[in-house]
Amino acid sequence: MTSLPIDLPEGFIPTISNGDSVSVGQILAKKDTPQDEVINIMQALNVSRKEAKRILKKGPGERIGPGDVIALNKSFFGKVKGKITSQISGIILRYERDTGNLYVRTDITPSSLELISPVAGVVSLCNNREIQIETNDAYVSKGIALGSTGEGTLHILKESFDENGSDNVLYYLDRRLEGKIVLVHTITRDLVIKGESIGVTGFLGVSIGNQEVDYLEKSGVKLPVLEIADELVIKLQAWENKNVIIDIANKAIVLRS
Repeated sequence: MTSLPIDLPEGFIPTISNGDSVSVGQILAKKDTPQDEVINIMQALNVSRKEAKRILKKGPGERIGPGDVIALNKSFFGKVKGKITSQISGIILRYERDTGNLYVRTDITPSSLELISPVAGVVSLCNNREIQIETNDAYVSKGIALGSTGEGTLHILKESFDENGSDNVLYYLDRRLEGKIVLVHTITRDLVIKGESIGVTGFLGVSIGNQEVDYLEKSGVKLPVLEIADELVIKLQAWENKNVIIDIANKAIVLRS
């Protein structure tokens, strides 16, 4: 039995309690629909009511996304004195000339307002910060975790555990491993780079060097990379060719049938 910790994002309220049995896909916590975002153009750019209207680059009914310029204040000679750039996606509802407020209806998806259980089990801890589930459907690691959550069929690259084949691990990493979570002995930057190029969906490994970690962090790796203990390698052998999820946030390997 594994105790799987799940952090509660800010604003989420648990829908379960200690001792509850939960199933895969059950809602663990919910977040209220956020209110419309409000940007005060006058205050943000320190301009008058008349200037605020002039420098607006987006109007009611227009869609905006991250990076879009909402307002741009330039001098007479074209020098940029200030600008407002959107950090969200949504549709502009209205602009109030008197107050300088610009209202944006943010894009909301149901999944962004619900925290779903990845496993079946029993809730052993539930508070405003964390939920813990006792389960047989996951293993938790204390090792290094990089990238983002990924899913795929588990493949154990046995050559990487063989003294005679460990020097040629890259050779055995080929197109056959597309869509696979690959378990190797030692994770290297070269493995991750090649794996990403051929469609590998994640790496598990017993060790990863500090220099490799530094490189992958600086390169902004998206592929999930998780360092695990030796004993987990033995346990995962029974899950080869089955679907697994590398949950980077919780440093967990979630087992699927």
